[in-house]
Amino acid sequence: MTKPPMLTAQQALDHLLSHAKPVAENEIIPMQASLGRVLAENVNSLVDVPPLDNTSMDGYAVRTADTQNPGSILKIAQRIPAGSIGTELQAGTVARIFTGAPVPLGADAVVMQEDCAISEGSSDQVQVNIAPTAGQWIRRRGEDLTAGKTALTAGTFLRPQELGVAASAGLTHLNVKRRVKVAA
Repeated sequence: MTKPPMLTAQQALDHLLSHAKPVAENEIIPMQASLGRVLAENVNSLVDVPPLDNTSMDGYAVRTADTQNPGSILKIAQRIPAGSIGTELQAGTVARIFTGAPVPLGADAVVMQEDCAISEGSSDQVQVNIAPTAGQWIRRRGEDLTAGKTALTAGTFLRPQELGVAASAGLTHLNVKRRVKVAA
């Protein structure tokens, strides 16, 4: 019995692909079960991420109008840890703020703690040693994800980082392509 001639790599690939059928069926599954799957449709974020303007640095929330000259000394009026919401920042005051905390109304910049010094003789005053610019060290609401906007696109292979985006977007289920059948 004679053997058929050996195929080139390209001929073998062409033969295999001529018998392959694209996966057309989708299924909606819990997000946690979708690792390694392929997203079947674009998905939009259900929420803004971050949900509020927040600080990306430990420091002091300030009004740039109060800190135009390096060396300004201002009263520390409040302390805002992450997870807390402060009160409106009044003129001539600052808020001690920690990474991830919402920036209080009235503040338009954050100055890193390294650029400040507690005033000698007064633990409730801080010297701001730089003149910050508006928006400095502030992550704006929706900067990472915006509610109603595409968070992930169809055809995306879902790795842990994409599932992190899906979770941040408020999604609990994803529409994915069914798993590939290797043999029938």
